[in-house]
Amino acid sequence: MSTLVFDFPLGWQAGLPLVALVLGLAAWLPMRRGVPKRRVAIQTGLRLIALLALVFLVSKPMWVATERKPPGQRPVLLLVDRSESMSLKENDRTRYRQAYDLLRDHLLPAFKADHTPVRAWLFAEEATQADGPQLGAAEPTGKRTNLGGALARVLAADPNPPLAVVALTDGIVNENGENARGLAALVESRTPFIGIGLGSDAGARLFALRSVDAPPVVATNTIFQVAAQLEMVNCEELEPLDLSLMRDGRMVQRKKVSPGSGSRYWQESFEVTESLEGLHRYSIQFLPPAAPGLQCLNSQGSASVQVASEKELRVLYVQGALTWEYKFIGLALKGDPAIKITGLTRTSKQSIFRQNIETDGELKLGFPVSTEEIAPFRVVVLSNLTPLDFTPAQQELLAHFCGDLGGGVLMIGGPATFNSTWRGTRLEQLLPVTFPANSEALGLDRPFRVQLTEEALQHPLFRVASDRSTAAAWSQLPLFAQYGRVGSLKPGAQVWLEHPEDRGPSGKRILMASQRYGAGISAVIAVQNLWRWRLARDSDVQQYDRFWRQLFRFVGEPVRQDIMISLADQDLRPNTDIQVALQRRVKALDTPGLPAAYRFQVEDESKAVVASQALELPPGRLVASSFHPAAEGLFTLKVLDAYQAVVASRTVDIRDLHPELQQTGRNMEILAQWAHASGGLAVKAEECGNPAALVAQIKAKVEQVRRTHPVREPIGVNAWMMLAVLGSLGTEWCLRKKWNLS
Repeated sequence: MSTLVFDFPLGWQAGLPLVALVLGLAAWLPMRRGVPKRRVAIQTGLRLIALLALVFLVSKPMWVATERKPPGQRPVLLLVDRSESMSLKENDRTRYRQAYDLLRDHLLPAFKADHTPVRAWLFAEEATQADGPQLGAAEPTGKRTNLGGALARVLAADPNPPLAVVALTDGIVNENGENARGLAALVESRTPFIGIGLGSDAGARLFALRSVDAPPVVATNTIFQVAAQLEMVNCEELEPLDLSLMRDGRMVQRKKVSPGSGSRYWQESFEVTESLEGLHRYSIQFLPPAAPGLQCLNSQGSASVQVASEKELRVLYVQGALTWEYKFIGLALKGDPAIKITGLTRTSKQSIFRQNIETDGELKLGFPVSTEEIAPFRVVVLSNLTPLDFTPAQQELLAHFCGDLGGGVLMIGGPATFNSTWRGTRLEQLLPVTFPANSEALGLDRPFRVQLTEEALQHPLFRVASDRSTAAAWSQLPLFAQYGRVGSLKPGAQVWLEHPEDRGPSGKRILMASQRYGAGISAVIAVQNLWRWRLARDSDVQQYDRFWRQLFRFVGEPVRQDIMISLADQDLRPNTDIQVALQRRVKALDTPGLPAAYRFQVEDESKAVVASQALELPPGRLVASSFHPAAEGLFTLKVLDAYQAVVASRTVDIRDLHPELQQTGRNMEILAQWAHASGGLAVKAEECGNPAALVAQIKAKVEQVRRTHPVREPIGVNAWMMLAVLGSLGTEWCLRKKWNLS
């Protein structure tokens, strides 16, 4: 049934009287001049045809069809989800088997009894038409769910719109690129979406090793961590399980892990030191817990670490007067030939004392005043100094050294160092803390013991003992008497040590903190006379020495690569474009903005090159690249210079991490969104106990969509209408010429 309506009725309501007025005036004037009535009637008739056609078009005429095809002849399209999440077992049956049984035993007989034809499709990444035997034999192995693409495909396959689309799925959708196409197909065809949700809202019981993380490059004989990200979902109390660390295929460590119960995401790590240079592959794996119904995913993960002998790490120790701290730090570094410390001490206004210099002219005029003088050092330590000890140019040089050259700046001292005189200086901008507005009275400190933060307890920097925990080792430190009072912590900075009792503007007093500043790291230690740790009766000298060696490596970032290779937050899986960002560090002698030619290359585990790209890297700028792995594996990303020498590398573990099982709970919200957008229905499978009632609900939704969203087709905009307008106007013009009418 179709009805003619006008979207702009004012067009004909105002147009018809206007046409009558114009034509009446146009007929009256010629007749007044004596033109024969027959000729006037012909002219008026031709003009009437043209004007009525224009009024008709201006009124926007539409044919509104409430039904194109009888409902009983239109099919129902069944979409059955065969993705991997449908393989999860619940109540001794997989979700796919539950969907198939519901379809075979209830829905199909109900549609048959209602004389409604049915066409079935299987879908995951793609949608394919299927008959009964194919539905029964299908395996839920699809790696992705693309519901929007499946809707677009099945609706485009038939020129006549179906009665409805019924999807049997758990609602776990992880491909959204074609959602707009699917929604447009539903709306344009006036097809309601009926979503039937399978599975439980809580999800299946899972235990998985999601990823293994390790630093891409470390120095020899340096403590680092290899960490596993573990996840369990909906688990009852699990027995402790073994977690093993493999190095190049051989087990090197093992630990017991108690997962507990419930759902949680946590990290388990191994501490590693490596003396052998080269690329080493570290793998963590677990033995699946013996628990009925528990599904274990990705029981093993890997990461590669490039172990390199670090280059010489030079430390410039600048102090306002001779101190014990410098002496004992020097003793701590004697057992580490890679770290060399150079002392620069102001003994008077005109006198500078230099220690451990490498050339006679080095630092002859005191603190460096140029990039060339400060560039050989990796760390600059400032001890017991005031702003008056630096010129503004020297403070700016320190900021350039840290922010642009990637050096480390460490300020140590007590109340005489950390006071309000630094407030508002260039160096305060560099450090991780602010300085107080007013200096506090001195000499009021009581003995205290430093307190590590939770972050420090987990960080390798503070692991100074091999025979006890970090907390136990630091609890043996002696009492200290004095400390500097800093202001607040800057955004993004990290607190490592705190005062156990004294409180500052934002909590406990900060005794040690650090932050990223540009390409480098800045840090402060506000404990006076930390050297007493080494002389304390119950202290272990090796712990003090190890702390300073690890601190200088942390602040100086040893074995840094000239080019940083970073991966954006993305899904690292096969057959996708992996996005990579490359950035060349700014060096002292670099010309700003001048690019250099490099080659970005990716190799698989067999050393075969899978991607290679020539590119230019200006200093300090991010340059994007990508590669497309065709299979799982450990890939090595390299940057080669013009001489084909490797200047940077890192590895990335590409695995198909079962994206279908990242979230296993039934997602009725997704189904409800599709149903709402199309005027359909979303129901849980357990609520479909009466199939006949469900079919009646579907028919009701179809009728509702038919009434509220009828088919609208514009009419009149065609060649026949244009021919009528142009023909009548053209004929009228020719007759006027023939009759010599002006």
